[in-house]
Amino acid sequence: MLVFSTSRMVWGAERGLLGLAPLLGQLGVGLTLASPQGALSEAWSAAGFPHVEFPVADRHGLRDADGGRPSPRVVAREVSETVGTARRLARLAKAFDIIHSNSLPGHLDCALAGRMARRPVVLELHDIVRPGLGRHVQRAAVRLASCTIAVSRSVGDSIGGHPHSLHVVPQGVDLERFQPGPPDASWRARLSSNPDEPVIGVVGRVDPEKGIRTVLQAMTMLDGPARRSHLAVVGAPARDDGTYEAELRAEAASMLGDRCRFVGPVDEVPAVLRSLDVLVNASASEPFGLSVLEAQACGVPVIGGASGGLPEFVTDGETGLLVAPGRPDALAAGLSRLLGTPGLSEDLTARALDCVVAYHTIGARSETVARLYRSLTPARAPARR
Repeated sequence: MLVFSTSRMVWGAERGLLGLAPLLGQLGVGLTLASPQGALSEAWSAAGFPHVEFPVADRHGLRDADGGRPSPRVVAREVSETVGTARRLARLAKAFDIIHSNSLPGHLDCALAGRMARRPVVLELHDIVRPGLGRHVQRAAVRLASCTIAVSRSVGDSIGGHPHSLHVVPQGVDLERFQPGPPDASWRARLSSNPDEPVIGVVGRVDPEKGIRTVLQAMTMLDGPARRSHLAVVGAPARDDGTYEAELRAEAASMLGDRCRFVGPVDEVPAVLRSLDVLVNASASEPFGLSVLEAQACGVPVIGGASGGLPEFVTDGETGLLVAPGRPDALAAGLSRLLGTPGLSEDLTARALDCVVAYHTIGARSETVARLYRSLTPARAPARR
């Protein structure tokens, strides 16, 4: 099977793919990744899976700088890139049984390539696309594809129309990597200037959609034992120029002083999670929230916004806390309650871990995905590699 990604970095969607690949291989489904060179291709090749270098131009989406309608010039550029990429993919895909798109900018490219190469296409949706031309493009790709996987009901609902070929398959966790354990003293020292105080963490890419400014503001409103907390922002900036991260660093220094650290991207995600006292996801509308699920598997209490995909596996007051998204005061109240109520963290994490084990393992997800693949090629002989 040919998997296509436009990403050079390893974010949540790419971590999910990297975790899925070896298990699919054990189930008889071999994956070859076509992507640009970068952190993703390096991690994929290091894991022993075949990679095809597939350069792509940076895709900036179908919105202008102010979030409005794109100019005709922008649309023409995107159409040209899509057609060119689809043609190259179609030529490559003839050696494979299925094309799988794992990133939003490549969905329409793969759907068109499948028609050209006469191969079934699977789209894996990881994004809640805002209304507008971009959502129309995604709907067109879904109609052309053979099968669509959405990582949450919220992602699936954002398409509209409920196509019969859409399947909601939530993300899963590798319980051998992500499991409860003692905090790592060296990581506590990297995450905080005072490891003896509570450490609140944000784990993921650093961009405006993740609501990190909301977390910074909430940190200034904490009450009770939570007032001593430190904040660790773990992840790489979404934009190469790092402008947004630089702005956040300056704001954090002004608001929190040495109580906030920007750690950058890390490979040892389980060790980092186990070294936190709370994992926060403050996205206004998180499509799923893989880092939240991974934190639950590690026995770390979580708090996030009551929107998007989080409420589909985080039950407020039972397996985590959910608050009004975009409200620093609501987030501060939740953090103060979580860190100031004896026994609350232990109760939440115990129930959360039970739910992860029962419903969100990477093994169960791999079996579901493998069945979907096989349903698309019931009579096809194995393709030449």
